[in-house]
Amino acid sequence: MIEFFLFLTGITMGSFFHLVGERVPVKRSILFPRSHCTVCKQPLSLHEIIPLVSYVVWRGCCKHCGTRLSWLYPTVELLTGVLFLFIYRIAGFSFESLFLVILCSLFVIAVVSDLLYMRVPNELFLFFFPLFVIYRTLEPLLIWWEGAASLIFCILLFSSLDYFKPNSLGGADMKLFSVLAFCFGFKPFLLILFLSCIAGMVYAKVFSFRLDEPFPFVPSIAVSYLLYLFGSRVLFLFG
Repeated sequence: MIEFFLFLTGITMGSFFHLVGERVPVKRSILFPRSHCTVCKQPLSLHEIIPLVSYVVWRGCCKHCGTRLSWLYPTVELLTGVLFLFIYRIAGFSFESLFLVILCSLFVIAVVSDLLYMRVPNELFLFFFPLFVIYRTLEPLLIWWEGAASLIFCILLFSSLDYFKPNSLGGADMKLFSVLAFCFGFKPFLLILFLSCIAGMVYAKVFSFRLDEPFPFVPSIAVSYLLYLFGSRVLFLFG
């Protein structure tokens, strides 16, 4: 019963995260106007914005004008529900699970923003990063100086990369890696960076991007982070 409730909560939050990722980068309010069809501008009633259910009932189309809705809506909602459920499975009700929920929330919003606009607003980092500082202060995952040293190393690494090869990595990508370095330390950061490079090459190949042209890289970072997070727990359980 608890797991089902958490799954529904995750789906609902996923709908909100999509809204934030869609509106904040273009300086639109997340409160007004109310949810509406982006084509016919018709405001949506309560039963039309029920996460997942409304998409299935109306077969992925707007009820009013028949416009095909983006696959991103149900995907984000479903994946957020699954993430919340998995976090509960590996951490239960704990301070750590709260931290993981907050970090995954940042990544969900960042992925939506990157896929839609190929940018992640600074407001997102300004909101979330103090929460990570508070968590690291109250319940450190590693000794305090390792997180700080990893963050400094990350900044120096990407500054050097940008000096020798400008614009090879987006500013939002660097900030997300910095968050991971600060929260998890040196070795996990390097592992996630390595996995992200591989995932990025696969992503570019699948969606026919050239490696020398800009493409959304945040999804690759998110996938790599989740592989590290859940993969390490699975290996621990079966090791």
